[in-house]
Amino acid sequence: MKKSLFYILILLNSLSLLAQDDANNTRETIYRGMPTLSSNPTSGTGVGATGVMIYYADEDSSPSQALVLAQYTNTDSYSVFAVNKMFFSHDKWQSNTFGGILYNNSNYAIPGEFFPVLPPSINPDDGIAYNVTIYVLIQQFLYSLEKNFYIGGQFYYVDQQFYANNVAGQIFLNEKGIENSKRAGYGVTFQYDSRRVSEKFYAYDSSFIDLTVSQFPEFLGIDQAYANAILNARKYIRGFKSDDVFAMQLYGQYSSEKTPDGALAGLGARNVLRGFAIGQYKTRNMLAAQGEYRYRITSTSFRLAAFGGYANMSGGSYGNGAGNDREEDNGDYYSGGLGVHYILQKKQNLDYRVNVAYTNKKETSIYASINQAF
Repeated sequence: MKKSLFYILILLNSLSLLAQDDANNTRETIYRGMPTLSSNPTSGTGVGATGVMIYYADEDSSPSQALVLAQYTNTDSYSVFAVNKMFFSHDKWQSNTFGGILYNNSNYAIPGEFFPVLPPSINPDDGIAYNVTIYVLIQQFLYSLEKNFYIGGQFYYVDQQFYANNVAGQIFLNEKGIENSKRAGYGVTFQYDSRRVSEKFYAYDSSFIDLTVSQFPEFLGIDQAYANAILNARKYIRGFKSDDVFAMQLYGQYSSEKTPDGALAGLGARNVLRGFAIGQYKTRNMLAAQGEYRYRITSTSFRLAAFGGYANMSGGSYGNGAGNDREEDNGDYYSGGLGVHYILQKKQNLDYRVNVAYTNKKETSIYASINQAF
């Protein structure tokens, strides 16, 4: 942890060299490149870089954003992702693209309840070790029916491959019903978004509600069809000072019985409860709420943040058909933490943030990345 805090000081010290004052820019294309950092007991410490481009698809549309992210960790894990959020045709259309690859060497300490009596072939010091390789591509289009209201559709393709690195890892995958899977699907989205042009990356006083219902049918390559519904609602209000923001989020996911492990609702994903390792806790259903206060240090480019959240997970998982193989993941979870944000691009309030989060599982994690958590 001390080494990770040292890295954070180096990152923050370099920000003044990497950021630029673009107050006089109007609709010019802007480029930024920043280091990234993550550290938690499960995934280890990772360093990488993010490149961001803010551009305008046409003269009368909101700013668009393209991101490329790459990271490598000391557990020999890596990830490379590209994201593009584009507004065009006078904001009548949005295009959201996400694609990339994640290779993760997972190693968890063996919970006391997982093996009542350890088999002789298992060394408890080795933990539960397995790796997963995930390829993902998501494309969404949204059309504005009228001011602030959108309807759209999306297509998904995901390929997940798991491999056990020790006996405990193989037993863990079998018990959880985690299997290799390739799946494709489609969905429909209904969205309300009252954020103004200047609030696309940092909202002050607005609302955002997104309801997406998706179907993954057998004819698109999956063994057993499943469906899910996801609600993502956010509210932003000004804080005690006009430059401060109190951000709130309500996030819910319902998944049908035969949902594969890779598509379950999970903590850590989509920044729902920072501090939890992605993929460690998953169930079919989740309801989460979180809030964050963002305090602008007057006449500087820095903000301070304090955040906290709660989630209830239920429904276990269908797994390999043997029953609710993730029943032990059902229950209540919470986390909280503090952050330092640096304004990389003042006109659109593009932030580089460093967050430290602590969970009710007594784990501490560090994140450094671009954009807000929600």
